[in-house]
Amino acid sequence: MTIMELLKEKGLSRYSLSKTSGVPWATLADICSGKTSLNRCSAETLSELSKALNLSIEGILKLEPEYSKTEKTGKPADKAYLETNLSPQLTKAIKDYEQGEKDKVSYMDCLWGELYGSINADFWSDCLTEEQANYLRKKYLYGEEELND
Repeated sequence: MTIMELLKEKGLSRYSLSKTSGVPWATLADICSGKTSLNRCSAETLSELSKALNLSIEGILKLEPEYSKTEKTGKPADKAYLETNLSPQLTKAIKDYEQGEKDKVSYMDCLWGELYGSINADFWSDCLTEEQANYLRKKYLYGEEELND
């Protein structure tokens, strides 16, 4: 459990925890975002949080840092952000490809080629980042199992 999940469970905001504990709001913001590790906090800060959250100091230290919910790059583990703000032609190619798979059409190779070309065209014209292009190719053209590499 992260400190943000604990706050939500207890119905507290960072502001109210700051007021209750006496820990400065900026310090709590750094702790909650994962910028500051609980292991690096002073004994006084841990004690104040412990009292305010009604947990032992050991319990506080067992809370997971927020960044464990994201990749080491700081990007969310959920890759949905890579499919935002796509060009209309790429969005159409994705929809057509998905519909073709659903309908089990005989011309999937054509839809595959159209999608592949749309991804490449948008990448070459700087409408997509390399990360987005690779993600889209893996997800739609090469299969879900390759997304975990």
